[in-house]
Amino acid sequence: MNLWALEYIIEVAKTGSVSKASQKLYLSQPHLSNTIKAMEAELGVKLFVRSTRGMCLTDEGRDFVRRAQAVLDEVKDMEDMFAVKPEDSVRLRISVTRSYQIHRCVMDFVNSYSHKPQFRVSVKETNPFEVLEDVHTREAEMGVLHCFGAQEAYFLNHFKTYSLQYKKHYEKEFLLAMSANNPLASREHITKDMLEDQLLVMYGDYEIPSASYKVVMEENGIIMPPRRFYVYDRGGAMETLGQCDNAVMWITSLHPDTLRKEGIVLRRCEDVNVRDMGYSIYPSEEGISPMARELYEKMQKVDWMMTGREDYFASQRPEAPQGSTRPLAVTGRPIS
Repeated sequence: MNLWALEYIIEVAKTGSVSKASQKLYLSQPHLSNTIKAMEAELGVKLFVRSTRGMCLTDEGRDFVRRAQAVLDEVKDMEDMFAVKPEDSVRLRISVTRSYQIHRCVMDFVNSYSHKPQFRVSVKETNPFEVLEDVHTREAEMGVLHCFGAQEAYFLNHFKTYSLQYKKHYEKEFLLAMSANNPLASREHITKDMLEDQLLVMYGDYEIPSASYKVVMEENGIIMPPRRFYVYDRGGAMETLGQCDNAVMWITSLHPDTLRKEGIVLRRCEDVNVRDMGYSIYPSEEGISPMARELYEKMQKVDWMMTGREDYFASQRPEAPQGSTRPLAVTGRPIS
């Protein structure tokens, strides 16, 4: 089996004709037919059947063509990579949890290098358990994740089991995000018993049996409300909070632009102390590439603890949409 044979068979599948494919490939029809027969003999399966419509793929043929195309794409990718000087190429695959701070850091990196002739960066936003598995299986070169304090032991154990290098960037409290029009937003003091009538917005893929939302809430004496709304991306979470006046979500921080755009405010729940932990991870044996190292170093400079919080929360007053007559409740106690 060789790459040329894969290309020939893919072309026959595209055109549905040995005659047309041979013309496009500048080959004789007998040579192309013999290539197909040789491949079928080598594999022990029929790739094509002849019909009034021409050469039609069998089920095995469709699977073969799909896999053959993936092989050729990978070879082309390798050729492109080595055809470009290292200093003109940027390649990076990372897996991260949903965080505006991580996203902005990655965007700064992209803005610095997107002018390169060869630029291929993959950023997968997912849950912390998927980030862990992506780095472990080398699907991602580096991962950045955050988790509940109750989940920290689980992740630390897996970092060591998987022989991953890791660094803890921060530990901070969770806050309540809500619409500025939520009645709680104007309360001077918020306590956990006030949350029972709220719709709890949650990421639906953050669960592990030993440290689920339920376990975290119970550890802090919080009753899980019967009304829950599960989301799987940051955009959906922000839109829900901004448009639903009785919804809350446990969150660490948001960019002022997001708060203003969505009409969201952040408030502290006085009798709850749920902690959030942030880690970056990468394989111990392979280390990380220079590009990943640069992004990793940018992560070290992120203001994870949100210094200047007074200015941050002072800037969160959302503007009422044009034509809106609804007052925006933003007079709650500021968070220091």
